[in-house]
Amino acid sequence: MTRRRIAATAVALALSAIVSIGCESAAPVATAVLPAGGEFTLTDHDGKPFTLASQRGKVVLIFFGYSSCPDACPTTLSKLSTAVRRLGEDGKRVRALYVSVDPERDTPEVLKADLANFTLDAVGLTGTKGQIDRVVQQYGASYKIVPTPQSAAKYTISHTTAVFALDPQGHVNRTFAYEASVDDVVRGIREILSNAS
Repeated sequence: MTRRRIAATAVALALSAIVSIGCESAAPVATAVLPAGGEFTLTDHDGKPFTLASQRGKVVLIFFGYSSCPDACPTTLSKLSTAVRRLGEDGKRVRALYVSVDPERDTPEVLKADLANFTLDAVGLTGTKGQIDRVVQQYGASYKIVPTPQSAAKYTISHTTAVFALDPQGHVNRTFAYEASVDDVVRGIREILSNAS
């Protein structure tokens, strides 16, 4: 097994504790430099190809979710919106990437409409299930379809609720647990920006 695969496996095990049914969050994740991540190409909320490499020079905040998530995803978007606003001018150096784990329902148009509810420089990303699964695996995240046959929605999705923070060179620098406060996020982003200058 290659060193990269061993590292990715370790990250996946560390993050498995924050995957929960119905978007609720469990144990927090420690802030640390992580060997996960990597380049990817998906489709953005305008229906155009999007590459992670296009974000060089910015702090990139990646999180996985879906537009009909009842709690964790809108809470995360709200938290990131507030954090970036508090950063002032430094907020212009931050971009959020919202990777949908529900490609069947989350078309580019649906993601764009969802993000319009938040004041955040964010890109909604989708793709084929295979493309999304590769990105999920790269970042040591996970998700699971949970059937809800008695509901009109038919299923919910249990998914990793952490936010992966990449430095301006595109490396995963740390994760923010779902329980992280706005102050925690602001402080962490400032540290990444400070170390990059």
